[in-house]
Formats: sequence, C-alpha cells, structure tokens
Amino acid sequence: MNKFYVLVGSNIEPQENIKKGLNLIKETNKIILEAVSNEHISQAVGMDSDDFLNLALRCTTSLNFKDTRNLLKDIETSCGRERDPNNKFTPRTLDLDIIIWNDFEGIIDGYQLPDPDINKYDFIQKPLAEILN
Repeated sequence: MNKFYVLVGSNIEPQENIKKGLNLIKETNKIILEAVSNEHISQAVGMDSDDFLNLALRCTTSLNFKDTRNLLKDIETSCGRERDPNNKFTPRTLDLDIIIWNDFEGIIDGYQLPDPDINKYDFIQKPLAEILN
C-alpha cells in the first residue's frame, strides 16, 4: 500500500466543495482516508481573492502515483474545478494536491516530492502537522 498526504483547499463555497470532494474520495473505494486534519483558514497567495479553507489528509491506496493523481484531478473536476493554463493563481472550487508520497524524495511524473512548499507556508504546515506520522 502507498501512504500519501494530500493538501485540500477551496475558496469558492469551500464548506460545500470540500465536503463533496471528501465524499467522492470515500466513494471511489480506491483511496482509504486514514486521517483528516482540522480546517484552517488562510489568505489567498498570489491572487486577490477570498480566503482559502485548507485541511490535510493522510491516505493509503494500492494505486500508483500517476493513477492516484489522476483520480484526485477527476474529483476536482467533478467539483467544478476549472484550470487556467496561463495562470495557476486563480480561485478554485477544490484543490487536491499530493504533497508527500511514501518516503519518496525527488521528481515523479513531473512533481517534486515532498512538495517544496511544505516548509514555506503555514496553510500546509499546520494541517499537515496534525496528521503526520
């Protein structure tokens, strides 16, 4: 089983979209939610927008990284997530980012893991610290 951590964020109807996203994760039966942090409010970074609601998840799965990431992106889309390829700093209904994958350190499928922003932002550090083990 692969153990991984996900940073969850939303600043468009966050309570509703995060709840929907967590329910969709549970319904897949492909990801086991082991722990969910408390909710944390943070200011939007890189954009003039409403505050974000963030939390972190500790999960396990038998899927590989790429399939897990694709499944999470599909859930984001199901929650109305729209991406602007020219600007990553936009409001969002749901963001599900894998920030730690097992004990892997390096680049996998184009993603640096653990996420280099973990030590940069409180909105990642605080919820992650609650469930990290």
